Amino acid sequence: MLNNTLVISDTNCPPSCTLCIEACSRRTGAVLEPVIEKIDLPELEFHSVLTCNQCSQPDCLGVCPTGAISQSADGKVVLDSGRCVGCSICNLVCPYGGISPKLTEHKSQKCDLCTDDPQCSKVCPNNILTYDKAGIMAGQMGEDLLSPGLPYCAGCGMELVDRHALRILGKDIVLFGAPSCNVLSSKARVPYYGTLMTQVASSATGVSRYFRHIGKDTICLAIIGDGATADLGFGQLSAAAERGERILYICYDNEAYMNTGVQRSSTTPFGSWTNTTQVGTRGRGRQGTPKNVPLLMAYHGIKYTATATLAYPEDFMRKLIKAKEAVKEGMAYIHVLAPCPTGWKFDPSRVVEVTKAAVETNYFPLWEAENGRIKLTHEVRNPVPIGDFTRMMKRFSHLSEEELRQLQGYVDQAFAQVKRIAVSNV
Repeated sequence: MLNNTLVISDTNCPPSCTLCIEACSRRTGAVLEPVIEKIDLPELEFHSVLTCNQCSQPDCLGVCPTGAISQSADGKVVLDSGRCVGCSICNLVCPYGGISPKLTEHKSQKCDLCTDDPQCSKVCPNNILTYDKAGIMAGQMGEDLLSPGLPYCAGCGMELVDRHALRILGKDIVLFGAPSCNVLSSKARVPYYGTLMTQVASSATGVSRYFRHIGKDTICLAIIGDGATADLGFGQLSAAAERGERILYICYDNEAYMNTGVQRSSTTPFGSWTNTTQVGTRGRGRQGTPKNVPLLMAYHGIKYTATATLAYPEDFMRKLIKAKEAVKEGMAYIHVLAPCPTGWKFDPSRVVEVTKAAVETNYFPLWEAENGRIKLTHEVRNPVPIGDFTRMMKRFSHLSEEELRQLQGYVDQAFAQVKRIAVSNV
């Protein structure tokens, strides 16, 4: 979303509403064929609209034999009707159905965003169609505060988490870290305070209180792994949350102690292989359920708590911006799922795909809590089975059908708990 984009919300349209289609047909003043389509699947309780997604790497552009399809400097996918011969190859390759044949002539047609003034979004009464003016990614244009290169294992998503967070939060920060995969002392162009794994929250508290004493708003930012967060340092983290200390704490959760050899942590999921939860004649991976650290932090009633992933960067950015404001009055905590290709045993090129599957199965739901009041920020309408997530990595490859059903039960139960609390807070 580096360019202006027409966004279709996950919320269902009213089944009888056709205002966007009517506005599209009158987009130039004359009556035209609409390039937005209503989708109604009552048997699935699904009602929405379909139009061109303005893909950043459009498949239609590469297959057009006449060069009728191009991409403008602002990212818009443009169809030149004068060069179109109506072969419909673009209709066939578009995975989203965003290009359609014209009924009145032998050509194709698609949305052109009404020259940056889409009429459909103006008439939508439920804000299901919105025109995002690219403001959500404005923070990505800021200064990159990490040194060039990749200091992590191949495919590690932590580089993107760090760069994303630091660009948005800016230079007026002090970083806090502990022994882990993500020691930024020589990588970040901001002050860095290294601590033991048990002392992150208390060290950040001391520096934060000093800044308050001298009247500075410098953010004390901790980016810490799940071992130091959920296990060794949880007592101090909980105490800092109870006191409402003004620190921003980001836990990157790769669900094990990866830096020291893939040992089980409190956030290791049921059934997962680690070097201390082996799989063999006696062991079947981690037994029991993981500690739900973000929910525990929300129960402290701190100013802001959220979950986030790389697969939904806009959602992550919104939460960083909210956390940046919340930390002026109290504690903010963001729990980021950070898949580890080495420890989870998957192809490094699939890190974002794996993270997306974690969300789409409700294995890692996205939500936020302001002053303890929880709401979902991305509710999955039709979650896919947990097997779609586990089969992407070898740490779960030993699971039997019965164990997979057991893991599904744990996932469903954990999500139901969050959703129940979220609904009760509406």
